[in-house]
Amino acid sequence: MKMKIMTSHHNLSTFPLKPCFFLALLSLSLFHLFSSRSPISQTLVTQNYIVRFKDYEKSDHHRRYLESRVKSDGWKWIERRNPAMDYATDFGVLAIQKESVIGEIEGLEMVKDVNLDFSYTKRDLLGFVDGEKRPGKMFTSMSFSEAGESYAVAQTSNSSIHWGRQLLGQKSQVTSLFGADVLWSKGFTGHKVKMAIFDTGIRADHPHFRNIKERTNWTNEDTLNDNLGHGTFVAGVIAGQDAECLGFAPDAEIYAFRVFTDAQVSYTSWFLDAFNYAIATNMDVLNLSIGGPDYLDLPFVEKVWEITANNIIMVSAIGNDGPSLWNIKQSSRPM
Repeated sequence: MKMKIMTSHHNLSTFPLKPCFFLALLSLSLFHLFSSRSPISQTLVTQNYIVRFKDYEKSDHHRRYLESRVKSDGWKWIERRNPAMDYATDFGVLAIQKESVIGEIEGLEMVKDVNLDFSYTKRDLLGFVDGEKRPGKMFTSMSFSEAGESYAVAQTSNSSIHWGRQLLGQKSQVTSLFGADVLWSKGFTGHKVKMAIFDTGIRADHPHFRNIKERTNWTNEDTLNDNLGHGTFVAGVIAGQDAECLGFAPDAEIYAFRVFTDAQVSYTSWFLDAFNYAIATNMDVLNLSIGGPDYLDLPFVEKVWEITANNIIMVSAIGNDGPSLWNIKQSSRPM
């Protein structure tokens, strides 16, 4: 009997300890979780932000201004090494890790606003599908430093169309179809017109161009050449010298702004620096053959307005992403 009582007493005394032990562990875990939530909620994945200032100053001036007034840590000034660094600028690029830093910077007297540095991709490029070159060749052989004949491939077809050289004499020049020869006869050939082409670059010694004045690189790649062919194609439409496909303004001065990488990627900050340089160097016309929802990017849109306010004619593509808002069915809408 005594043994049974002792055993029963032992069971009664130890059973309640197990839930108490687990409750204690649970309480400690919850305490640790809630006590650590506050700093985590204020920490962001480090991203690049564009800080726009109310005045144009040299980049170092803007950097020193922020360093002297922003008390929080969790941010870093990003140096931009490109041709625009010799001129005054109205923005800086910061890597920001803490959300509180954004609000602190936006509250500064000389700061206009803070925006994310968006990434752009050249979608639906002529001759490319999902970033890959289509079978066949849409560009001139010199664009890719290749020899051979030219082919064209329709996006909806798996078969290639051979443009035989015997047909060249039967084809009309696109420039003639649009009446460019009439303008040429009156002396309008693009002479002394500074044409900025924002694209994938161009090769310096390309034989189809005679008036390449300057090539600038705004990307993080160390090259000025066009390794895709899109920038060369666009430049050919504007000022090509090849007898088989003349450009509309053959005497225009070409200024090639390489704003896209070989992977067809760009950033808002690259465009802003290139836009500022185009303004500072007095470009006459600026061609922008890009895709993407750039109408949602406030720094980009307002810089386009500034471009036009400085008497630079902006020629921009539209319709690559249709049909939906602000593209092929909305081409008549203002920006």
